[in-house]
Amino acid sequence: MNILLKTIKSLNKEEIRYYKIFSNRTHNELNRKDIALFEQIKDNTEDYNEKEIAEKMYGDKKNNFYQLKNNLLQGINKSIVAQHTDKENDTSLYNIVLLSRIYKRKGNVDLSYHYLKKAEKIAKKIEAFEILSMIYAEILKLSYDLISIDIQKYIDRKIENKKSLDLSQEIDITLYSVMHSIKKTQNFSNNTKKNTNALNNIINTITSQKEISKSPKFRLKLYEAISRILLQENNFNALEKYLEETYKSFTKDKLFNKTNHEQKLMMLTYWANSLYKNGKMKESLQIAERLNNAMKEFDSFLKNKFLFYYYNTLVINYSKLDQKKALEVLNIAKNNKIIQSLPTFGAFIYLNMGLIYYDQKKYKTSIKHFSRLILQKDFINLSLQFQLKILISEIIIRYELNQTDLVEEKIKIIKRTYKETINHNKREKDIIEIINKLIYCDNLSLNKDLLSKIKRLINLTSSENAQNIDVINYNDWLLRQIT
Repeated sequence: MNILLKTIKSLNKEEIRYYKIFSNRTHNELNRKDIALFEQIKDNTEDYNEKEIAEKMYGDKKNNFYQLKNNLLQGINKSIVAQHTDKENDTSLYNIVLLSRIYKRKGNVDLSYHYLKKAEKIAKKIEAFEILSMIYAEILKLSYDLISIDIQKYIDRKIENKKSLDLSQEIDITLYSVMHSIKKTQNFSNNTKKNTNALNNIINTITSQKEISKSPKFRLKLYEAISRILLQENNFNALEKYLEETYKSFTKDKLFNKTNHEQKLMMLTYWANSLYKNGKMKESLQIAERLNNAMKEFDSFLKNKFLFYYYNTLVINYSKLDQKKALEVLNIAKNNKIIQSLPTFGAFIYLNMGLIYYDQKKYKTSIKHFSRLILQKDFINLSLQFQLKILISEIIIRYELNQTDLVEEKIKIIKRTYKETINHNKREKDIIEIINKLIYCDNLSLNKDLLSKIKRLINLTSSENAQNIDVINYNDWLLRQIT
């Protein structure tokens, strides 16, 4: 990986402008090679030829070129840090602690203590428990040189902060684990009960401690746990109401700020998605626009991270309301560099396009997008269960195209490659067997055994639930085969 190339490619116009100003503050001479290299890479990121440029600038002195590259990378990174320091509360706090250390090293312990107290005040306000732990350690070390510090007061504060920090980290570990499970499986998960139990433990821990339950940080964690339980249970009616009430409550209490802006954007994302699941597509699009506006807050510093969620909300709603509009959004997203860089790019673009064309009965176009999805590098990063569902959807479409020989061949490959996954997923096992039998069935109405298997599979799961757990709704497709 060419880190310098990747770094320069990631810079926006504002960061490029800031770097040029920043670099000229210390080096103002003309014909600078670092600036020349920067411009070469910036203007030719797609067809950048490093060997050619190195020879042009230094001939056979490769070490000089590598040193130039390293200096340029360091300069860009220093510029980025300087530009964004004041935009991040945590970074600002680290800078204050660093300032305190500098004054301590210079022998000015009063000034050192002053800045540590300032950092403590800010860290308490934003509930930065990890940084608070570091600040208290710094104050306790400073007490050797400044005996006026009330050491017992800070020992007590450090002990109290440790309780909050330990609880916060314990909750984070569980939440991130569940979040990863949900995201990776796209809600097609077998670990619902396990995840729900873990989340319930979080809720009980927070609500059992009255002081902690009032804390804005833990109120946010409580929201994350409750919303994920409702999501795991597919209880979208309760999730919609809970998110609406929580969003209003947090807004009224002025809980939202730059530090927890990510949680605000995620809350709006969940809210929009729950409205969609409840069939309220127009209301979902309204919340999506609220999300879009919120993404622009605080100089749009989280816009890139949530751009996918915004596009996804538009796509799922327009897929029901206006499929032409949904395809337009997908094509816009497909050409967006931020979306292209996401590990789920292929699944998002090609799966949604494939499903829209499937709904339109344009099976040839649909299968092209499913085939592209399966060939994407990010396909293997999906859970095996999700991969299996996508592959089953592919053979359903090929069945509609009367590609029976190819369907038979693909079923053999799926059974061999996903043997263990199939054995743990009865619904997928049954649909594969049904498709396999349909290939050889000339008259379904006369095949009572196959009809019975189809009806049994349909009756085991409601069509609404099938819509949530299948990629292509098996129930709807099977109903079309028998009617």
